[in-house]
Amino acid sequence: MKNLIKALISVSVVLVMIISVFTFSASAAGTVISFNKSSLSVGDSLTVTVTFNAGEEMYAVQGVINYDSGVLEYKSGAGSGGAGTLRIVESPSGEKKVAYTLKFTAKKAGSSNITVSDCFFSGLKDDKALSGASANVSVKDVSLSSNANLKSLYLSAGALSPAFSASVTSYTVNVDKSVTECLVSAVAAESEAKVEVTGSKTLEIGKNIRSVIVTAPSGASKTYTITIIRSETDGAVDTPETTGESNVSVEGVDYSLAADISSVKLFGGFTAATADYKGSTVAVAEDELKNYIIYYLKAKDSNELIPYTYDEVNDVFEKLLYFTQGEKTYIFADIPADKTIPDTYYTTNAKIGDADVKCYALSTSGFGDFYYVYCYSDGEYGFYRYDSRDGVLQRYPELEFAEVNDTVQENAGGFIARFKTLDSNSKIIVISFLFIILAAIALVVLLIVRFVKIRNIAELNGGMTYEEDFENVLINDEPEEEENPDSATDEKDEQ
Repeated sequence: MKNLIKALISVSVVLVMIISVFTFSASAAGTVISFNKSSLSVGDSLTVTVTFNAGEEMYAVQGVINYDSGVLEYKSGAGSGGAGTLRIVESPSGEKKVAYTLKFTAKKAGSSNITVSDCFFSGLKDDKALSGASANVSVKDVSLSSNANLKSLYLSAGALSPAFSASVTSYTVNVDKSVTECLVSAVAAESEAKVEVTGSKTLEIGKNIRSVIVTAPSGASKTYTITIIRSETDGAVDTPETTGESNVSVEGVDYSLAADISSVKLFGGFTAATADYKGSTVAVAEDELKNYIIYYLKAKDSNELIPYTYDEVNDVFEKLLYFTQGEKTYIFADIPADKTIPDTYYTTNAKIGDADVKCYALSTSGFGDFYYVYCYSDGEYGFYRYDSRDGVLQRYPELEFAEVNDTVQENAGGFIARFKTLDSNSKIIVISFLFIILAAIALVVLLIVRFVKIRNIAELNGGMTYEEDFENVLINDEPEEEENPDSATDEKDEQ
């Protein structure tokens, strides 16, 4: 029994030693890029920090940085090169994490994607690769005009409703069935601004959308949307009445739907349009593929227009969750129902900007500052990595959807589902503790069995057990003298 206890204690000590070794030896390897600011004006200074993290000792490190030399000019720092490409080649002294800075100057309005690729480090034994990183920075020229208004807007057929005004961006035009074409003529208020007209001049029966996009010299833009309704029959068609702001209630709070969003800076890839809400024409913003149609709600006693999406089936407005970084806007989206993420990621929640969103974390990563989100931006869906410490969102193409296994999904749940999301160290810890618990249960069972066995033996041996010291038990080996019946009779006669 004592040998069994000693063996179990020895196994437990070995397991604890194994756990301590594996728990503190592993960490994720990767590269992080961050800015002191992501939105600049021409002439501003930009500091870019590139962090190499190997999770183990490094004695050499290198990476290639690409940027738009037409927008940014490299000044100084750890990089060598120029004209859009820099190379960092450094020799750390055994550090596991090193950071290097690069200083630029914004020289022209525009947007530059800064990427770090071809990253390697030399450890004690061999060379290893590090994952890259990328992020966008935008530059404005405040010295240029930001006037993106139209001076005039005319159509070859029909009349604008309401009448043209530079501050109104949504119009409706009704034409007869006999009108098969409608030309648009637009003149910008700023002579240096660019005007682009989209949509077909050929009219179909029903609604036809034409857009006029005005881009100011500074890069600011405004979109005017014209809905041309071609009648199904000959004769004039009444212009749909715009009743102005419609009232709605969202979670017990009263709002009004905006009929004019000309003061709103639309997200990249979105244009102004109109939509019918219960008989009223309201202003909306929509992307080209109409993945999102955004309504703008205004609370009572407030002039702020808040973007919402509308679930027509359930008649529910939901506040749009998004994050703006520089000139780009990222709308937080749910992953498709037929898709899933790799088992190395688990679902969690994080605050990104002003939004509390569902996101994912990498269970094998040693960094608790990074979250991964699925977003819609500039007409495309994709995964992005958010650095919660620096407040920077970066494109993360390394994360891809995993194949959905329906059988596994149906059977997975509870402890098993959670166990799959753990990293290797955590799995070792859980398995080790389970082993210790099972060993403890086995020890208790053996003790109970032995106690019952000893008790049964004691009952069979008149209370003596094999555990008693046999030398301390008094045993009489001499036979007892038998009483003589005759002598007993003689003693009685003598009396």
